[in-house]
Amino acid sequence: MAQPYIPVPHFIHERFTIAIMCNESMNLHWQDEQSGMSYMGNVFPQDLLEEKGADYVLVKNQDGKMVKIRLDLIRNMPTPVK
Repeated sequence: MAQPYIPVPHFIHERFTIAIMCNESMNLHWQDEQSGMSYMGNVFPQDLLEEKGADYVLVKNQDGKMVKIRLDLIRNMPTPVK
C-alpha cells in the first residue's frame, strides 16, 4: 500500500525545472511508490507532473526508459542552486 503524499518544499520543484531545462543528469536515490523497493541511479529529469494530489518527476534512466518518481520518495533531495 502506498504511503500518503507529503508535500515537498517549493525549491525542489525549481531545482528539477532547472535540471529539465539544462538537460542535466542527477544521481538520485528513491523508493518505488508501489513496491517500496529502493533504487539509485544517474537519471535525466524530463518533466514535472501532478497526479491525484501528488507531485512526480518523470526521468529517463540509464537504459533510456522513462520512470515516474514521486517527489517525497526521493531520499537524497537535490539542493538549491545558487
